[in-house]
Amino acid sequence: MHVLVVGGMGQLGRAFLSVFGALPGVRTSSWDLPEDDITDPAISDRIASLHPDLVLNAAAWTNVDGAESNSDAAYASNALGPRHLAEGCKRCGASLVQISTNEVFPGMPGQFYREYDMPAPSSVYARSKAAGERAVQMTLDQHY
Repeated sequence: MHVLVVGGMGQLGRAFLSVFGALPGVRTSSWDLPEDDITDPAISDRIASLHPDLVLNAAAWTNVDGAESNSDAAYASNALGPRHLAEGCKRCGASLVQISTNEVFPGMPGQFYREYDMPAPSSVYARSKAAGERAVQMTLDQHY
C-alpha cells in the first residue's frame, strides 16, 4: 500500500508519517510547500501520476484569525486545495482523508458533535474548511 501525506512537514503530517511509516507493507511519500502546493490545480495531475492508494490531506490554512483578513488564501488552501486533491484521487482510484475542524460546528457549550451533525460555520476559516469538505464529497466517493 502506498500512502501519500500532503502537508507532511507540519505537525499532523509528521504524525501521519510516523504512524503509517511504521506499518509493515506500507510505503509513504510526503509532499509539502513550496514544491507541492495544493492550491495549484496541477497537483491533481501529480497525484494521478503517482498513483497512491491513500492520500492524507494534512495541508491547510490554519491561521484562524488571519483568515478573516486573507479570505482568498484561506479558501484557496482549505476549499480549492482539497478539491484538487480529490480530483487527482478520482483519476487514479485513491481514497482521500480530508481533515476538517470542530470550528465548522456552532460550538455550543457542553455539546459534542459527530461527523453527521449539521455544520454551522461562523468564521471565514470555518467556512473555508466546510467548503473543502463539500468539495471533496462532491468530487470523490472514496473519502473520509
